[in-house]
Amino acid sequence: MGNIVVVGSVNMDYTAVVNKLPVVGETLLAHDFKLSGGGKGANQAMAAAIFSDNVKMIGMVGDDIIGHALVEKMQEKGIDVSCVEFCEIPTGTALINVDHSGRNTIVVYPGANQQLTPQIIEKYRDVIESADVVMMQLEIPLETVEAVAEIAHQAKVDVLLNPAPAQPLSRELLSKITYLTPNETELLRLASSLETHKGAQILRDQGVKNVVVTLGDKGCYVKTDSMDQRVESYRVNAIDTTAAGDSFSGALAANLAKGHCLMSSIKIANATGALTTTKVGAQEALPTKAEVSELIGRK
Repeated sequence: MGNIVVVGSVNMDYTAVVNKLPVVGETLLAHDFKLSGGGKGANQAMAAAIFSDNVKMIGMVGDDIIGHALVEKMQEKGIDVSCVEFCEIPTGTALINVDHSGRNTIVVYPGANQQLTPQIIEKYRDVIESADVVMMQLEIPLETVEAVAEIAHQAKVDVLLNPAPAQPLSRELLSKITYLTPNETELLRLASSLETHKGAQILRDQGVKNVVVTLGDKGCYVKTDSMDQRVESYRVNAIDTTAAGDSFSGALAANLAKGHCLMSSIKIANATGALTTTKVGAQEALPTKAEVSELIGRK
């Protein structure tokens, strides 16, 4: 148990810290700047690696300095990067603005991530079939997500999909998703409902087995065959919400893969996501396992 395969994006994040988020046509001076590894796929793999020694990444980066540095960084964190390939397209990037209250705006250039095609995925069919949990996001081509979901579905492997950035998804794809982790904005896009309960039920009716809606500092809402409730988060001093959703999903996948029950896994994921907001950046903001345990213990 505990074998996690992450199929997703690998980016370099350029984060500017500003007093307020800019409006159209406005130029602001940032008072801090950070360069850090990112991409929802890599972020979630890093978060999963906090709790598991068996995380494998399938992705695509540019054959450039940035791409090689990002792969090396994942490897240093104990992630198996043997399924990350290099191509001639530049490595993906994300341009992030963060204000004093932790709110952010993000512009992503997919770059090499768009080269992660179903044909590439077919080379790693056996890797996907041997996983306990396969985790994905939507910063790679949708047809690739669909191909991975089909392979996992045929092999009876659980699939966790973080549907970000939000886009319409077919009922066929949703029916192959074991755990869906949208935030409120993504839930609205997927289910056309402002009501969390109603939106989650719509997605369940479309075939998703378990829906976990992240609600920021309010925790999350869980809708399954046996659960219909909100799970509170943990009080922290949030300064940057970047990658909070990624760390939640990564922690959730890792603990589910290890055989923990959904409620226990969600509590750990809530604590991981909360702690991620207490630092600026994406991967640099991820907490340690000890910090997560301490926060849970304090509550």
